[in-house]
Amino acid sequence: MTDYLPILLVALFAVTSFIFATTRGVVPILTSGLGLLATLVIGVFCLNLLITIKGNSEVIGISWPMTLTFFSVGLIPVLLFARFIAKLLILRLLRDNDNKRRWLGGFMGGCLSQFSVVIGAIFLFSGFRIAATVEELNYTASLAREQVVEMGGNIPAYPRSVGWRDKIESIPFVAGLLDRIDPFSNREYRNAAALVMVAPAPSLRSYFIQDRNIIALARAGRFWDISQDPSVAEMLRTQDRLGLVFHRKVRQSVLKGGVGEQLRELQLRGYLEGFVDSLIPASIGVEQPNL
Repeated sequence: MTDYLPILLVALFAVTSFIFATTRGVVPILTSGLGLLATLVIGVFCLNLLITIKGNSEVIGISWPMTLTFFSVGLIPVLLFARFIAKLLILRLLRDNDNKRRWLGGFMGGCLSQFSVVIGAIFLFSGFRIAATVEELNYTASLAREQVVEMGGNIPAYPRSVGWRDKIESIPFVAGLLDRIDPFSNREYRNAAALVMVAPAPSLRSYFIQDRNIIALARAGRFWDISQDPSVAEMLRTQDRLGLVFHRKVRQSVLKGGVGEQLRELQLRGYLEGFVDSLIPASIGVEQPNL
């Protein structure tokens, strides 16, 4: 039941917004929704432009975490200005028009408030997805260490946030929509980054390549070659998850024929949990083929 936390929060927000709009008016909620929508459109456009310009972490001397921090702070005045303009337009529309005011009140106002709920849900779901992606990649990195073989069953459980993300993505059309809005948690890019992390880890790699589909996917995406790139190796060493997902070569691997679709359908959690279940306190000395 706890896996449904984000969905329950949105449901609570929807009910609260409906009650507020029917009793106290929809204008405050509607202006916030329009402001968030404008911020979302501008933010997605600018973020994709930034990714294209930056290319990878070597192009601009500022790291991705710092870059996105400045980017997020820069969106705050955009939100405030967009909300201010939306409020002016709505009040101008309703000025000296009692019929429109009545139309926006009561039940109809409650229905209109759900527009803002949808926009707010996009932001909330994206936040949960980003947190889950960071934790999942961190978890993958922890399993990529050779010392993990000796830990046997003493490995922490899979991150709780991934369960939240999976329930969000199980809602029809939501995963595809969020993939377009949130480039970091995009299923293709995050899974490509995870396979790049798996490639240089002998024990983890040996488990993955027991599946012939993974072998074919890995060869098509050339994840081993990507992991040997000096800039990628540095990101793996410094645990730069954002830089890895946004790296030019990782993103280009998705564009190769059929790779993107396979990455989108890849159930990474099943492989990682299967690897953990297979662990015994013993060393693995067999040479493994490269991905």
